[in-house]
Amino acid sequence: MRRLGLVACALAVLGTSAFGKGTPKKDKAKDDEADAADDEDKKPDKADKPDADAEPDPDADPDAEDKPAKKSGGDQQDKDFAKQDLNGHDLGTQKKENEFEKDRFYVDKIDNEKTQKGTLIQGSLASSSFFYTESGGNYPGNLVGSDAGKYSRYFTDLRLQTDFRHIGSGRWDARFDGRVRMVNTPTGNDPLAADPAHIQSGFNGRNEYELREAWIIRNGIRSDVLIGRQFIPDLGAIKIDGVRIDYAQSKQLTLLGFGGLYPIRGSRSINTDYQPLRDDAGTLTGSRVVGAGGFGGAYRTINSYGSLGGVALVPTAAEAPRVYATSSGYYRAGPTLDFYHFALVDLIAQSGASLTNLSAGINYKPSQRLRVTANVNRVDTDTLNVQARAFLDPADPTGAGANTIQNETFIKRLATNSARGGISAGLGPLQRFELSTAITVRERPAVALSAPVIMGVTPTTVTLQAAKGVDLYAALTDRHSIKDARLGLDVSRTFGIGAVPYQRTEVLAVRVFAAHEIKDGRGEWEAEVSYATTKDVNAGTTCTAGTLDTCFGSTTNTILSAGGNVYYRLTRDWFVLASLNVAHQATKTLMGAAVATDPAILGLTGFGRIAYRF
Repeated sequence: MRRLGLVACALAVLGTSAFGKGTPKKDKAKDDEADAADDEDKKPDKADKPDADAEPDPDADPDAEDKPAKKSGGDQQDKDFAKQDLNGHDLGTQKKENEFEKDRFYVDKIDNEKTQKGTLIQGSLASSSFFYTESGGNYPGNLVGSDAGKYSRYFTDLRLQTDFRHIGSGRWDARFDGRVRMVNTPTGNDPLAADPAHIQSGFNGRNEYELREAWIIRNGIRSDVLIGRQFIPDLGAIKIDGVRIDYAQSKQLTLLGFGGLYPIRGSRSINTDYQPLRDDAGTLTGSRVVGAGGFGGAYRTINSYGSLGGVALVPTAAEAPRVYATSSGYYRAGPTLDFYHFALVDLIAQSGASLTNLSAGINYKPSQRLRVTANVNRVDTDTLNVQARAFLDPADPTGAGANTIQNETFIKRLATNSARGGISAGLGPLQRFELSTAITVRERPAVALSAPVIMGVTPTTVTLQAAKGVDLYAALTDRHSIKDARLGLDVSRTFGIGAVPYQRTEVLAVRVFAAHEIKDGRGEWEAEVSYATTKDVNAGTTCTAGTLDTCFGSTTNTILSAGGNVYYRLTRDWFVLASLNVAHQATKTLMGAAVATDPAILGLTGFGRIAYRF
């Protein structure tokens, strides 16, 4: 077991020393405690190292050094052992209050005389509502219909999060996190239709009954056992229904393993968590189950954190297992420089081995007024084909639906890459002004598209060219302007590199905002006005039928919007926020010399939330 711990420790150190992903930092008190414990471990033990000036004891047992310690001493050592807490709490219920948490709404409670002898219960209940509608006019010429959306959309969320700490003053904890979303049925929708319309909301536009977390844990001296629905943040944040076991190999290193079932990635409702799986032809396999298992380790010191492990996803039908390695962590090289990373590498997968996800970066703060950031990101398809096909229409090899456009038949792995660098500087007395700039380069590789094979005839394949683009961003903020308000201006500009720009569109956006505290920080209001123009790079050219690789858009668009947000802490345990935004959108379609102007669209967006913590 010691050799295994050393190997895992070495892997975790390798995972953090190069770069790392930042996880929530522990409270300084705990870090100081861990640091002191580390220093204590490094000190020579007087019982193990004899004093050079001391006289030898004639009655001492010469073999005493080789004998195991008494059991009672070992029990006391385990009792005083302090392991990592990987369950998402900061310092447990015995932490001390601090100034940084007194105004936070979501914060762990502290035990009092009553809860120490029983169960500490904490949590929150939040209700959120969203509304969007728009109005427009009929299309010009002989075109039929309005350019505005046919349906208004709105939904209401109710979310409950509850923690049960040291249940009955014992070693058991529990957590529940659930959410219900009710969406509207579009007016005029045919409830008897084979595929009735659904508004754009959540996973698939239907009511959602999401169980995010529901687990119980037994906290041992060195081992923790979690049972139920849970996330494994140290191994790629995978969500499972199963069992996880953590074992503290030392104060710095924790080994962890898990096994269970894997709900469909992206599912937001218990009625879509386990859909029937489909094979490559879209045929139901008769199975809904995908197994999941993994093993790894997490390492933490005062200046670093790292995790490294492997995960296997095993469908019971239609697709071979997928096995990937994942690593995350951060490393603080002194007070001015941080490294962080997250990586997920497919080792065995239906599409072959690949670097599926990567985020790596640095934060550099050479002085109190200057901060420099740089990062790279790669995002690829991260799901099982059999699960994704549960929501895709199968191909039509007979040609019966030749006049029906199918744009969801095949699953394509399409990675996008980006690199970003930014500088932020504080200017003026007490850093009243903040000037920030950033540049991002994005890239999407070429992708080949083809229709299904119909009646044995292989269709022509169309290749969409690779796309590259640059985003430029600049912002100036005055933190203490007129009547101590916060005023700001930001500008962003995107343009292409080469023949095809990223997203095939060029954008210019400008935003002006103002904000001010309410009642000494109990709340804040913010108002903004923004203007944006977008232009398809193909605008003005004639679209020839069949040239999919060039006929991808020919419009210019302008959007003028204004809105505001209000946040307010009613009492220590009640919090509200509200948002309202109005947008005016004008669109022109350019086809050669012909210009078609659509009626303007006026959109209204509203959002509100009220939350209570207990």
